[in-house]
Amino acid sequence: MLKVPSFFSGIGESLSGSFLQDGALWALQNVPGFPPIIQTVHILGIAAVMGSIVLLNLRILGLAIPSQSITEITGRVMPWFWIALASNVISGAFFVFGRPLRYFNNPVFLWKLAALLPAVALTLVFHWLSKRQTDYWQLSPGRTWTARVMALLSVALIIAVCAAGRWIAYLEYLEYPLWSMEPYFDGSEYSFWVGVENWGLSQVIAATNWFPTLETIHVIAAAMVVGSILWVDLRLLGLAANRYPISTLNRELIHWTWGAFSIATVTGLGMFITRAAGHLDNPAFLSKLVLLALAGANMGFFHFRLYRKVDQWDSAAAIPIPVKTAGFLSLLLWSGVMLAGRWIGHIV
Repeated sequence: MLKVPSFFSGIGESLSGSFLQDGALWALQNVPGFPPIIQTVHILGIAAVMGSIVLLNLRILGLAIPSQSITEITGRVMPWFWIALASNVISGAFFVFGRPLRYFNNPVFLWKLAALLPAVALTLVFHWLSKRQTDYWQLSPGRTWTARVMALLSVALIIAVCAAGRWIAYLEYLEYPLWSMEPYFDGSEYSFWVGVENWGLSQVIAATNWFPTLETIHVIAAAMVVGSILWVDLRLLGLAANRYPISTLNRELIHWTWGAFSIATVTGLGMFITRAAGHLDNPAFLSKLVLLALAGANMGFFHFRLYRKVDQWDSAAAIPIPVKTAGFLSLLLWSGVMLAGRWIGHIV
């Protein structure tokens, strides 16, 4: 049995029955749709983290957006990171305060904090040193390598935070790990989708650690999809990165978007087959499919119709209304995808 320090569980006991728990429970139980909505806010905050500090780290490592200077991108994305962090602290607090004993008696929640606090401290140090001097991290090879080590550690810590956040609900999978099992099939005839649920692979995923693992990877990949798209959409709306041509941003981020989307699709299919028939009767899942199709259609319209004339507005201060509309719809539709995804588990 995994244990937590007594002082940590004591915090949960002190919060239990407090006005903080009463307020959080009231909101979670009485505001229509509040749990999935606040969970969506939390995941969108993770997407903003992916689109800010993670992409900055990838730039430092030489893996993304090479056209942008580290100094400029640091100054531009840090406010987004701090806003996303504040949003996630507030949204997460509703669940922590609502069920303090569940969280403060859960070692995975402690692991999440153990990764989150140094990740924030590392970001603070990097940001503080960046503001001391222009191009601080590029002035010497020693500083450059220090920045790369910090970036690599930052990415690892953020992934650990996201992973722990998903595994909080799967503590029993850690206490009784099971990575394989003998699938059961009694030979009966089923409808096609029920038959899919009875595939050997479906049963193994559903009953073992593979399900929370796939869900963890799915959430991180989906957050990266939205985080990378966020850059281009905000540029289309004239709200960020206005000094850079839209074509440059699109070219340097598109492979990250499609790579993350491919991972999210594969892991999503892995989870889908475990409850295929149930998902197809779930209005939230069907809504997610519709929103994904609309988001894809909007992206296709932008790339194959509007983008053909990119030379006319690539670096323009005034972006055409149809282009801005495509950016706004993209933000709206992908947010809807996230919301529908969280609703799936709240509809039975």
